[in-house]
Amino acid sequence: MLTEIKTYDTETFRKKHLKEGSALNELFDKSLKDFFCLRLEDIVPETKLPILPSRETSHNIILITEGSYTTKIGFKEYIIRKNTLAIIQAGAIFSVDDLSNRMKGFGCHFHPNTLIGKFGNLSLISAFEFLNIGYDPLISLQEAACNAIINILTRLHNEFKRGEKMNADIVHSYLYALLTEIKICHPQSPVKPQNASLKLTAEFYNLVHQKARSNLKVTDFANLLNVSPNHLNKCVKSVTAKNATTLIDEVKLIEIKYLLYQSHLTIRQIAFEMGFDDPSYFSRFFKKYERVSPKAFRKMID
Repeated sequence: MLTEIKTYDTETFRKKHLKEGSALNELFDKSLKDFFCLRLEDIVPETKLPILPSRETSHNIILITEGSYTTKIGFKEYIIRKNTLAIIQAGAIFSVDDLSNRMKGFGCHFHPNTLIGKFGNLSLISAFEFLNIGYDPLISLQEAACNAIINILTRLHNEFKRGEKMNADIVHSYLYALLTEIKICHPQSPVKPQNASLKLTAEFYNLVHQKARSNLKVTDFANLLNVSPNHLNKCVKSVTAKNATTLIDEVKLIEIKYLLYQSHLTIRQIAFEMGFDDPSYFSRFFKKYERVSPKAFRKMID
């Protein structure tokens, strides 16, 4: 009988794999939701193992500066060594059997929503292609690049440790700096996805980012990709555990949040900008996922 592969958000994964009574729990409770940056030597001793094949709704970037560990990402086993970045993309299947307490480095965890802020640039998110499932999860770093990334991760770590005093603008800025440094180090020609479903899902996800304001449906994307809607849904579901419509809505929500956060457009104007003919339906769409109206969301930001 096949074991179900569970999908966790940050909170449920923490409850599952962080030891009870850990001093880190209090820090997590006082910090930004869906973000942390910690030294591996602090978090590894507090982690309950093994981590069975799972998915997370957030991205994880791990830098090893001393030691190594073995993990499975997608369909392949990897050994993460010194001066190597491992990128476990949101939605990717991963598992870990054991971790060495002698291992050192950083673990940076963030939901795509964490990138929404004063300094965000929506076009950059789709440019960080290494965050898409299907791209090689490992990047070997030269010494200069490794030192630059360590400096950024150290700054993010120090800010996270401030707990409730953490400055979200600083987190946003340094996250973008981190991803930009990684993009410079990432191979120009990414490793091709390991199967047809991964390849199609990566192409679909990139296209959804490009067409976020076009209000296209699954059928429209299937036509652009020259596949049937059923085949597209089946491939996306096998890779991400979500259907194609859900992924379209998630990308659309990120775009909407950027407009709410960074523009001076009215709610009605944002609705039309995003391809919604009915502002009331736009508000219902937003509230369905965020549990607050666009107007209330903007007030929370202010």
